[in-house]
Amino acid sequence: MSSVIDICNMALFRIGNGMRIDDLEENSQPARICKQFYESSRDFVLRADCDWGFATAFAQLAEVADNPNPEYPYAYAVPNDCMRVRRIVNPVFPQGVWPAGMDCQVPEIPRIPFRIINGSSQRLISTNVSPATLEYTLKVESPEMFDSMFVSALSWYLGSEIAGPLAKDAGLAKDCFAQYKSVVLNAAAAALNEGTSQYLHESIFITGRGA
Repeated sequence: MSSVIDICNMALFRIGNGMRIDDLEENSQPARICKQFYESSRDFVLRADCDWGFATAFAQLAEVADNPNPEYPYAYAVPNDCMRVRRIVNPVFPQGVWPAGMDCQVPEIPRIPFRIINGSSQRLISTNVSPATLEYTLKVESPEMFDSMFVSALSWYLGSEIAGPLAKDAGLAKDCFAQYKSVVLNAAAAALNEGTSQYLHESIFITGRGA
């Protein structure tokens, strides 16, 4: 289990800074720089293209009347604690019952299409289903909830952000960011291996367009 200070010290060590901090409010340059970048770095990594298990949440979406997108008939408010919209959850169809136009010989069902748009006062999800349930990445602030791969990814990304002001080394910042991307790639693969899906991969539809 890691704390904010643990993660910040990991980032400092990753850029070769041997000074350990004990509090973000202490009067030291590393503490001030870590405080400046920690929250934005955490939120950036949460939004990464990885379905972090500890940050997975579901919500029944609230439909709004003002839908500025003519492409889809329904619009819903994005939850306030949503860091990344993952998918609209398909309804569970009884065995042998398939939506109109779907080949019953295909065991998978395609993802429900959606767009993220700006409404008059909030972000909206426009789609073609009603009601709609959303799977999304939750904004998790407590490091006690983070898993080990997220901690590693966050410390590498934070290192890439603080390397400039602390180490004055652009190459070191790039190296930290490359390590961050590698950890996220491995975490995404691990997330796929920890669950199964009945959905066709989007690439199937992308490669089939225009045929």
